[in-house]
Amino acid sequence: MISRAGHASHVARKLGDIVKLPLLRKEQAPRIKEIWAEYHSNRADAVARTLEETQATLLVDRAQAAPLQLHPVRRGEGHFLLLSQFQHRKHFLFTFLEDYKKNPALARPWLTMTLHDDLAKDRGLVLVRGDVEKELAKNEAEFLIDQCVQSYCVLSRFSAPSGPLTFNQEPKKFDLDGMMRGYPVMRPA
Repeated sequence: MISRAGHASHVARKLGDIVKLPLLRKEQAPRIKEIWAEYHSNRADAVARTLEETQATLLVDRAQAAPLQLHPVRRGEGHFLLLSQFQHRKHFLFTFLEDYKKNPALARPWLTMTLHDDLAKDRGLVLVRGDVEKELAKNEAEFLIDQCVQSYCVLSRFSAPSGPLTFNQEPKKFDLDGMMRGYPVMRPA
């Protein structure tokens, strides 16, 4: 299990610790999306995304069934792998795979993706925040969150030989080469 030991204190706060939740609750969904995006636009240490409640529910349900997934990060001519682990129905922790192999309990997250469902019932939105550590660029974190959501919410990716379902339930059949070939390439910033 990936640990949050030694991880930055700003990670995985409650939504009310990040924004003025009573004021946000007064807004309609389109304005909430704008506020959430604007709040995070100039932050180097955090990224934001919004999900519709139905998409977030699908993401959580599938991540419960398949909590681990690999994500390549390409830099220059090379790449490295991050392992994401879903925890507590709210958090995806992304850590450097080699650190996880050495000692899962000491593998420090490079990115923590938190699903804030406080507005799900009233506004049909789940606010997603990614807390980014110095090892990742902000655009890499945004790309990882997007690919994580797609890996779980797009059935053809979720159930593919290179997808999270196979990685968790039939690891010997997991197609790492297929994942590397099929994983989208991040567009330059």
